Amino acid sequence: MKLKVALAQTAPKMGDTAGNFAKVFENVEKARAANADVVVFPELATSGYLSQGIFLEMAEREATYLGKLMKATTDIYAILGMVEETEYGTLYNSAMVLGHGRILVGEASGTKQTCYRKCYLPTYGMFEEHRWFAAGERVPTFVLDVPNVGRVKTGIVICEDFWHPLPVASACLRGAQFVCAISSSPKTLRKPAIVDSLILTRAVENCTYVVFVNSAGSQDMVNFWGGSKIFSPEGEILAKAKDMEEDFVVGELDLYRLKKMRQLNPMLRDERREVVQDYLNAYDEMRMT
Repeated sequence: MKLKVALAQTAPKMGDTAGNFAKVFENVEKARAANADVVVFPELATSGYLSQGIFLEMAEREATYLGKLMKATTDIYAILGMVEETEYGTLYNSAMVLGHGRILVGEASGTKQTCYRKCYLPTYGMFEEHRWFAAGERVPTFVLDVPNVGRVKTGIVICEDFWHPLPVASACLRGAQFVCAISSSPKTLRKPAIVDSLILTRAVENCTYVVFVNSAGSQDMVNFWGGSKIFSPEGEILAKAKDMEEDFVVGELDLYRLKKMRQLNPMLRDERREVVQDYLNAYDEMRMT
């Protein structure tokens, strides 16, 4: 029982909705031709990460393409990083799951969401996400109904989220069999090695597959390093995209092996409410100092 996942490592252009969506449609077709079940795109793949002051305009433009994209994903699932605008005009750095000609609805603690909303918004150095976006508060999981595989549950985290252990853990505690970690990570000297170590850790500590898809190319003289990968629950790299340039690669997730691995390494089962509560107590103590 293997799930075939395509990594669409694109190089979005700031403000170029038409061009960015053209790359989305192109990679959906590539994934279909490769017999992939799911294709995963980077963070803010339809707007470009550094579009900043025009994010509201980008959200309005993106909405005009969703009908066509739903029609293009009747027999394949796409996980797409985009700007989400609510009916109240609030913007989120989000990811949407499309498949079977519709937008999937995820669920966390009884609350339904049509998108995953980035929980941790970096606002330091070159990052200004709190200026433009509201923060998400929960990690819903989404159920994919995949022919010849069955029902598969996935979670999503976005960039800064996987620098914190809780979002991936929450997805896996809710039954996610793989987690998509989408990103638009600018390159610094040590960043690729640090991110690889973080993603590997999230995969092993939660006994899950992690599908990391990062942007490539350049935006406003900032370079995004690509290097998308699939990590197994044992820390193996199952698929790897090129650094610094657009690429498309496909890997397989062995879900039967995952089931056996979770029986052998029951970290999720052995999580303890008392320790989680102590973490929350420590958080409150830190906030009071």
